[in-house]
Amino acid sequence: MALDFVTFDVFTTTPFRGNPLAIVQVPVGTKLSQDQKQLIAREFNLSETVFLHEQTVEDIQARIARIDIFTALAEVPFAGHPTIGTSNFLLHHLHLGSARILATKAGPVPFKELHLDGKPGAELAVAHNVHIHNRPFEGTSYGQHPVVSIVNGMTAIFVRLPDLDALGKQTSNLVGTENTYKAKEKLDEGWRNGPVVSYFYVDLGYADGVRKLRTRSFGAREDPATGSASSGLCSFLSLIERDEGPLTRKYEVIQGVEIGRKSEIRIQVTLNEDRKSIKEILLSGNAVRILEGKVPIPPSELTVRPE
Repeated sequence: MALDFVTFDVFTTTPFRGNPLAIVQVPVGTKLSQDQKQLIAREFNLSETVFLHEQTVEDIQARIARIDIFTALAEVPFAGHPTIGTSNFLLHHLHLGSARILATKAGPVPFKELHLDGKPGAELAVAHNVHIHNRPFEGTSYGQHPVVSIVNGMTAIFVRLPDLDALGKQTSNLVGTENTYKAKEKLDEGWRNGPVVSYFYVDLGYADGVRKLRTRSFGAREDPATGSASSGLCSFLSLIERDEGPLTRKYEVIQGVEIGRKSEIRIQVTLNEDRKSIKEILLSGNAVRILEGKVPIPPSELTVRPE
């Protein structure tokens, strides 16, 4: 048996730019093991692969679409470009009016249609539980940089750089590429899950009330667009500057330029009235369809790591 799939380039309207995403459609009644999903994700070998489950009657009544998100190495509870890509697929390609909430492992993610620069896109409310860690890498050469989880299982080290020249010189994850999924053991108690990435950024200031940021993200490899890390960064900046400015702040994040996959990520962060926590994070972006086809279901006896 084979499953239908499509691929999108996300956070762009230009084919072969943005961040590629595979979406595998899983019919009702088809059961996939973790190994089978991981093997398919590893075969695509993209930043993430989404498994989109066909709606049941209960899903239709609740207006949800259930998804699982996998990197080439592990399942993750939430990620930005997979949810934006899937939202665009549901809205503008399947035209599925029966779903307006993505059910992720991190919680429900409501989404809606939004036109960006006159082109169809999507906006979603990011599942969030922002946590600033207590200097988990103190004693290392990068221990002074803030470490933030947007949700339990998605963590980034935020490194502010002085200019674009310094940004262009970055080459890898500060914890070590091989430690992307091991560095979690240094995080705060109760938060030791998922990958730890390094998110480098340059603050370009404001234009028309929107704060402009240029970024690069390194985990097990460089990522052309990281919606979770960019949402975490914008939330962190809003929190540390909470005593100044409005409750709602808008950001535009440009990522992937250095690897020829320019991505445009738009984020809006709203603080609670006490300015001590995040009320809402809205993430928006476009996506363009690239490929479609079928992927075979791996045999049930085949495992990710053979004995």
